[in-house]
Amino acid sequence: MTDHSERLRALTAEPSKDLAGDPHRLARVARTRAEMMAQGSAISATLSAEADAIGEVARMMRARPVRRVVVAGCGDSWHVGAGVAHAWQSLAGTPVIAAQALDYACYGAAVADAQTLVVGISSGGSTPAVLAALREARKTGALTLGISNTPGSLVLTECDAALRVHASRKGWPTQSSTATMALLIRLAQAFAGNAQAEALGAELDGIAPMLDALAPALDARMSAIACEVAAAPLLLFSGLGPNGAAAAFGAAKVKELSPIHAIAVPLEEYHHYRSQKAGEPIVLVATDPASHERALDTVLVAQAVGGWTLAVVAQDLPEIASRVQHTVQVPLVRPELAALVSTVALHLFAYHFAIARDALGLGAAGSPLKS
Repeated sequence: MTDHSERLRALTAEPSKDLAGDPHRLARVARTRAEMMAQGSAISATLSAEADAIGEVARMMRARPVRRVVVAGCGDSWHVGAGVAHAWQSLAGTPVIAAQALDYACYGAAVADAQTLVVGISSGGSTPAVLAALREARKTGALTLGISNTPGSLVLTECDAALRVHASRKGWPTQSSTATMALLIRLAQAFAGNAQAEALGAELDGIAPMLDALAPALDARMSAIACEVAAAPLLLFSGLGPNGAAAAFGAAKVKELSPIHAIAVPLEEYHHYRSQKAGEPIVLVATDPASHERALDTVLVAQAVGGWTLAVVAQDLPEIASRVQHTVQVPLVRPELAALVSTVALHLFAYHFAIARDALGLGAAGSPLKS
């Protein structure tokens, strides 16, 4: 039998542990907080610094012209694609696929062509699956765009065009993800170049100060809510469209910071299985009108099975509010921008959940003792 011990060591090289009190993990949790509280500033810096480059990429796209977009990534970078898909489809009428990068490299890239834009996202700039997706797409003649926080990285150099995200990622990804979404929405606006795009672009300009005000405004409330369920060994998240992406970001942060299991379930799919059991918490994200009716159905089921629900909404929804343990209201924005706002609220919840869980002496399920 082949000895794969060195390979396994590389695969499990993360220095932090699942135990409560682990200093490496808690140090990264602390760095995550600093970054998540400044997401608007990172968005503003990114859109300002990359304005000329965005215009150039949009010109390259129109010259082909691009008819479809694939956003390939891993983890949060994959969820970015889902977060911006509605904006692209609404503004430019361009179909968008949010593709897991390895899946796309192995199976999807073969059908790309000269009218396909393939976007590869890697914060560190060297994710092997993302590089593979870009390389396979280039073989078909697709236009490739690399996006990364890291200047000079392979994702920015092994492609036809590049955009840099001016955000920090010393903790688990927060501002690097929201700034990337804002960057891609701005590219959709520039590519579309119509009145609707200009109107949305004006609202996007106001997102940065909104988010920097939202984080401290919700901070104490999210801390109190998270403390109620800090002992839970599993969390569910659910949302529709852009809010489905926000739900995925929320689940990812819980898994990284706490670290326990967390699952993001598309809003409709919650109803096709017995998704929630008695006592299980769910964070339901329903900030856009399209999701309100199915969100109410979800709340009714959660209440009937004895679940715990936090609803993140953008309007007064008494039929939902009266049936859940907590509602948190975020600013109402266009559905195309919803993921930017919802995600900040979920980052806060995940951070405070991790802090509260550690205060109880709890790590991952099965690892309850302090290190």
